[in-house]
Amino acid sequence: MSDFIEKAEELALSGKFEEALAKYGEAIGEDPADPLTYVGKASILKALGRYAECADCMDTAIRILPEWKGADVDKASDLASMLLVLKAEAQLYAEKPEEALLTVDEADKIREADAASLVVRAQAYAQQKKYEEAGNCLYRAEEWCFLHDDAMLTQIWLSKVHIAKESGKAFAPPYAAEVYKSGNWRKPAGTGEELFERGNNLRGEGLLYDALRYYDACLAAGPENRALVLFFKGIIFEQLKNFTEAYSMYSDALAAGPAPEDELKIRVRWMNAKSLRL
Repeated sequence: MSDFIEKAEELALSGKFEEALAKYGEAIGEDPADPLTYVGKASILKALGRYAECADCMDTAIRILPEWKGADVDKASDLASMLLVLKAEAQLYAEKPEEALLTVDEADKIREADAASLVVRAQAYAQQKKYEEAGNCLYRAEEWCFLHDDAMLTQIWLSKVHIAKESGKAFAPPYAAEVYKSGNWRKPAGTGEELFERGNNLRGEGLLYDALRYYDACLAAGPENRALVLFFKGIIFEQLKNFTEAYSMYSDALAAGPAPEDELKIRVRWMNAKSLRL
């Protein structure tokens, strides 16, 4: 590592971004063929809100990467894909979702889509207010984490909550159903009471398939009020227009011996679902 880069990193850690930027400029003057120097400069430009320049820096890093003497041939394509995703992030900060999507397309041509590129793609769709497409990407990203590496799960969860709130309606994109059916998701843990409460919260946030996961885990844990958990599962299936499954849940809820104060509301919904099922 050159002295210029080391000093630039020290300045950046101290919040002295303009000075750090100048040092990266000196480092580039010393060795203009090192793509990682441009990546460092891009991170400073991003911190300064200069997103177009940040994207340009990433472009330069990607362009010179094949000729970089420090490149590992086996890992060069992975690095190029990662840099394209970082470039797309900068384009999102600049509120250019169309450009970001094109950049992510480039990344995915180099390497199959992973959680990072799927999250960026989801955010681009969300900026375009294409919430179903955004949701599909987030649930694909969650599935990728389950199958490969769960490092981004927290970010994905937060993105789901944010986009569900922004969409203003139940958040149940088609791929959420696929993931729920496949079981390719981390199984919730906790007591029956904790799982029930979390399921209720997720249902309130509009994350219907996530709520179903917690209700399923709650039922497996042996809840105190099994009938009520089944009832809430039935409500979700009603929201999903799956009246056959809703009818089944309400039937199970009635068979579970609900409390007198719950039985009437369960029976009313049971009758409604019975009339609407195919």
